[in-house]
Amino acid sequence: METKPAPKLRDYSRRYTPLILSLLVCSLTVYYVWGIPKIPFHPDESTYLFMSSDFEALLHDPLSLAWNPENQNDLRQIYRERDAPIARYLIGLCRSITGLRALPVDWDWGKTWQQNRLNGGLPDDRLLTTGRLAITLLLPLSLMFVYLSGVNISGRITGLLAALFLGTNALVLLHDRRAMSEGALTFGVVFALWSFLQADKRPWLAGIGIALAVSSKHSALALLPVGLLAVSWRSARMWQESGNERQVIGRRFHVSRSQIMAVIGTTIQYFGVFLLITFLLNPFLWRFPTQALAASWENRQNLLYQQLNDTIRLAPEQALLSPSKRTAVLLANLYLEAPSFAEVGNYLSYTTAAGEAYLQVPGYNLMRNLPAGGAWIGLTIFGALIAIIGMKSRTPSKRRALILTLLASVSQIAAIIVLVPLPWQRYVIPLVPFTCLWSAYAIGHWFD
Repeated sequence: METKPAPKLRDYSRRYTPLILSLLVCSLTVYYVWGIPKIPFHPDESTYLFMSSDFEALLHDPLSLAWNPENQNDLRQIYRERDAPIARYLIGLCRSITGLRALPVDWDWGKTWQQNRLNGGLPDDRLLTTGRLAITLLLPLSLMFVYLSGVNISGRITGLLAALFLGTNALVLLHDRRAMSEGALTFGVVFALWSFLQADKRPWLAGIGIALAVSSKHSALALLPVGLLAVSWRSARMWQESGNERQVIGRRFHVSRSQIMAVIGTTIQYFGVFLLITFLLNPFLWRFPTQALAASWENRQNLLYQQLNDTIRLAPEQALLSPSKRTAVLLANLYLEAPSFAEVGNYLSYTTAAGEAYLQVPGYNLMRNLPAGGAWIGLTIFGALIAIIGMKSRTPSKRRALILTLLASVSQIAAIIVLVPLPWQRYVIPLVPFTCLWSAYAIGHWFD
């Protein structure tokens, strides 16, 4: 009697992936929402709840959000200069649906906890939970797009592993569920990466992706050149399909006028969509765009210098004044350190107990120790290395996806090392999806 060969793992993955992915995303979403009340409060959440009133202004009087040279000391305008708008829009939307008003006053870091509470700067539980829910509900979408990116670079198993790794990452569980910008940033980064991988067919989609990422947090601008390469790659493929003469490097290379126009066209699509969506999402730029951008740059630089000077004065050992020290702290924050509930010690006496209780919840401090963190560092590096070494053996579409993901990873790492002189853990959040993808690739590419 003839025996049938055992089904391959990839056959099982093709058959059961939709079910596994659905169960994974649904179970993790329940886990996220259930744990929202357990997250220790961060005063910056008050600022985002305060600024969420921009959502109503966007609907009823968007020009009131525009930068005005006469309002340079206005607190709300100062925040609009510093921060991207999507997080406060989402919080405002969720708050409006539940019939809640924005926090009437901002948190004042120069006052005590009790003074802020009496002044109205401490949100009640319902408002705080609503704001956190608005950001937390982006996490299922982030899981879907990191899965799709994993499928693009390798296959279904890599995609599932990437979604599992991202969904259970301890930094994501903390920082991406607070009423702040990190959850929106994670979604923006993974959506932008996925859109870049689709840009050979839809260059306009890459423009949407980078616009949403930058409007989630300005640090995502580091990905802008990668998107440009992604859409230009489309033109290169069109050249190859056109049958025009091309020779190996060092020999004659013919480029026709139509090919040049193809590059120009895709570039215009990319930047045109990026600028249009960014402009629409930022009424801050509508009246005086040049002056508003200059004020935003100056404000952010002044804030960074102030934070760095305060760190040098109060805790000089924490100032990251060399690339080597920044790299070491980046690795520690990304892989080793327990979730960090505060960047400064002003209010630790009020949040320490909540932080300790949070870390006792199963899964909230998963793999945050030296042995496990070291293993994850090794797995991430191994995944990136085997991607580079085995690049030539991959199909053209997989090779393109791997190169773009590698460049996006390097761009984001370089931006953080060059621009961030502070040891604050939440600054490494845009790197987490890339570590999950490369760790997943290290395992999954053998089976995809």
